[in-house]
Amino acid sequence: MSSSTPSHHTLTLPKIDETQYALLTRSQYLWMKLKLLSLPFIITTELLISPFAARSKNKPLKRIIGDAPFRFLIKNFSQAELQHLFGTDVGVYSTWARKAKLPIVLDELDDGAKLMWIGPKRCEKVILYCHGGGYHLSVQAYAISFWRYIQVQLEKRGVEVGVAIGVYSLIPTSHFPAPLWQTTRALEHLFSVENVKPSNLVLVGDSAGGNLVAQVLSSILHPPHSSYDVGVGTTTTHISKSKAPREPPHLNAADTAGTRIRVRGAYMMSPWVGLTGVHPLGTTEFIPSFTENNNLDILTKEFLITWGTNVLNGAPNRSLHIDTIPYLDPLHAPDDWFQGLQSVVERVLVSTGSKECLRDADRVFFEERIKPYHGEAEFWEQEGGVHIDPCLDFQVGDGPLRGALTPRILEWVWECFSGGR
Repeated sequence: MSSSTPSHHTLTLPKIDETQYALLTRSQYLWMKLKLLSLPFIITTELLISPFAARSKNKPLKRIIGDAPFRFLIKNFSQAELQHLFGTDVGVYSTWARKAKLPIVLDELDDGAKLMWIGPKRCEKVILYCHGGGYHLSVQAYAISFWRYIQVQLEKRGVEVGVAIGVYSLIPTSHFPAPLWQTTRALEHLFSVENVKPSNLVLVGDSAGGNLVAQVLSSILHPPHSSYDVGVGTTTTHISKSKAPREPPHLNAADTAGTRIRVRGAYMMSPWVGLTGVHPLGTTEFIPSFTENNNLDILTKEFLITWGTNVLNGAPNRSLHIDTIPYLDPLHAPDDWFQGLQSVVERVLVSTGSKECLRDADRVFFEERIKPYHGEAEFWEQEGGVHIDPCLDFQVGDGPLRGALTPRILEWVWECFSGGR
């Protein structure tokens, strides 16, 4: 897309109906349970063929056992079934915290936003984590464990950070721009209520959360004109326990000098960009890695296209409107959309895996959107890595199992807070 950046963008917070999450009829629920009975067979089969299967032969045994059911669920279960199995943000977080013997600290904010704190609530230095799940699924325990690992390793280096998980509304309970709106509310709360300095905040996200990080950066560079239209269920009321604010969230309002805020860092792990599966728009062939890695990744081309279509079709003006696409899919934003990026974030890291479907989309995103406008931006491609590979190690263990990406993420976050390199 050329550099014909529109003069303004209008985003409206859509109605939010939490009753639509994980809706299953009795027969659908029973069918889901029946399909789950095949999981032991799926795992056993993958273990037997692992010496010969390209997607498994170089993986640790634990990862084969963890990745096989993940891929099976993604390929064979519906959105509602997956939501039922994967749970809710608060439910997953609370269960994880109790198991880890850590406090449950939950901040309920305006517009349905929430912050869930991993470990102690600290506000001097903060990591705000935007979770993945294709804008359909909740945060998962392995992702929480990954960021707890980073937090503990930083403590061993003498750097104490608070890690907060941002909670946003999921499809079909709501649609874009609800996640951006609610994440902006969370940042606004951290800056204005918790007195977190933007220079002491690192924004991180994986998959759809990486997309959401890009949305936040876009909204700082291009503050949208927003209108307020929010409801719960069939009623038209505010969606939090507190009084609904009169003004939409605006990050730059936190800066009394009238200039843009500048956060310390932004990390996007396997960011979900290229929601259409093609690049540039108008072409008919899929991005090469969608096909090349279709049988190697934990996600499939069909899954990404189907869920990408759900996200785009739920957006205002149905997907590819000029007011929507630059925020929702930065791969299809105007060429100069991220001009000025270095003025709003000090450091940027983008990572992907050589065996993931999104690999080429992530490469183009970095090379054409990020790198030209940020001299401190870094790209890391993990050899043999699949989608959100570092997090998946924590699905089956307590630490990293392979590769140099997790150590680099730790080092990069430490450098953000310590002023290194």
